[in-house]
Amino acid sequence: MTKELEFLHLQPGAKAVPRLGLPALVKLFAFVLITLSALSLLFVGYIASRKADDIAVEKQILMLENVLRDRQSLLARDQLGLARWDRSVKYITLKFRASYVVEEFVSSLWYDFGHERSFLVGPGGRLLMSAWQDEVDLTARDLKPGEDLKAIADQAIRQHHAHRTTIDGGYGQKPVPASQVHAIAAFGFAEIDGDVMLTTAMAIVPDDGEVALPEGDPVVLISARPIDAELVADLNTQLEYPELRFNRNDDGLLAIRSLDGRKLGSFDFALYKPGAEIWTIVVPAVVLLCGLLLTASFVLGRYIGRLSERLEESERRNRELAHRDALSGLANRLCFDKALNEAAERLAHAPFAVIASDLDRFKAVNDIHGHAAGDEVIRVVAERLREAVGENGLVGRVGSDEFVVLLHAFRDRPRLSMLAQHIIASVSQPITLSSGPVVDVGISLGVATAPESGAAARPIMAMADKALYASKEGGRGRVFFAEDLSPDEDEAAVHAA
Repeated sequence: MTKELEFLHLQPGAKAVPRLGLPALVKLFAFVLITLSALSLLFVGYIASRKADDIAVEKQILMLENVLRDRQSLLARDQLGLARWDRSVKYITLKFRASYVVEEFVSSLWYDFGHERSFLVGPGGRLLMSAWQDEVDLTARDLKPGEDLKAIADQAIRQHHAHRTTIDGGYGQKPVPASQVHAIAAFGFAEIDGDVMLTTAMAIVPDDGEVALPEGDPVVLISARPIDAELVADLNTQLEYPELRFNRNDDGLLAIRSLDGRKLGSFDFALYKPGAEIWTIVVPAVVLLCGLLLTASFVLGRYIGRLSERLEESERRNRELAHRDALSGLANRLCFDKALNEAAERLAHAPFAVIASDLDRFKAVNDIHGHAAGDEVIRVVAERLREAVGENGLVGRVGSDEFVVLLHAFRDRPRLSMLAQHIIASVSQPITLSSGPVVDVGISLGVATAPESGAAARPIMAMADKALYASKEGGRGRVFFAEDLSPDEDEAAVHAA
């Protein structure tokens, strides 16, 4: 048989049949494998970069939305103390007293909370007052149906009626904690006097039951802050987005609309897209390491892993910023309220103490040296409080010059007294401002222990606030314990909770 085959191959005129040897087959297989590997890596790189870019863009826009909502919630929490007050009902809703509005109401909104624009809208959409900082215009007029102020006032009225209750003599409103102020407040964006503003609104309602609302719609308080360069810079202290800006066009990444859906402008910034970084690894791997598929896959896997860790770290840091006071670096109200509620839930196994505090003579620093100096004092006081409390508890800032401490390490009166005196002495030390002047502030403290002062977060905090009030009434720069309150004061604090 072999000889016959050899003979056939050697016959004159016979055509040679081309045959591929093993080396050629190996080269062909290697070429096919390298080609498939390269195409696979290119495809994986394309999908991974697109997916990473999409996720990064989505999260960056979501973080901006969250920070805007946080600013609106902060405005609403600032409003809460003035809007839920019998005195406001008495001198605005029941009998409009211009002196109260100018000297106390608007003055507090501007000097205590920095609300640049404020408005009072009465029943039927009648504008009763408008203010720019502390300049008040009491010229009344009817708001037009298409005005943004009327739209947000109407939404606040709907929120009020959804939570309205019947009390002696008329109507009130269900109490809500500051952390859930969104239940009674209206949020939105509005164009006011040609400027786009971030706005919040809520009804003015009684608190202690001394007065009641009549039948009909309430008076609504509206606060607004212009979306200007200062606000954008303030937002960016949490976000750190390159080239963050607000434009009056709607072609940015996050469109801003009024309550009726009208486009007011948009936020834009330079997006961080990690997909380009993925390509810096994928392309060299395709060019240089196609023959080493396992190595290339390992390198890509390690890079994607590091990228995922970076994204997770960025998300963790953003979550931390959402619970931190931007000025002092302490826990903000949202973080402190959450910690206090959790401590109250564990009260049976882990009693604790709460210290409410308020700075003395702080307004004089702002009045004499300016708000920048006041901010510097807040930062110094925050650091002193943090050093004084140490690992014994959580320190938070819940207002302009209001600080709170949740102590979990001890709750006995001797050590609480020692800590309180240490805090008073530390905070009272002179503070040298960066501009040169030396200022000093004091601090008053109110201490409540749990479960003696209550079994839930709200009554415990109310007792601490009552003790703080007694401390300031007694001369400031001192500590007062809730357990030393008179029975009448104690009952009043529980009723306020």
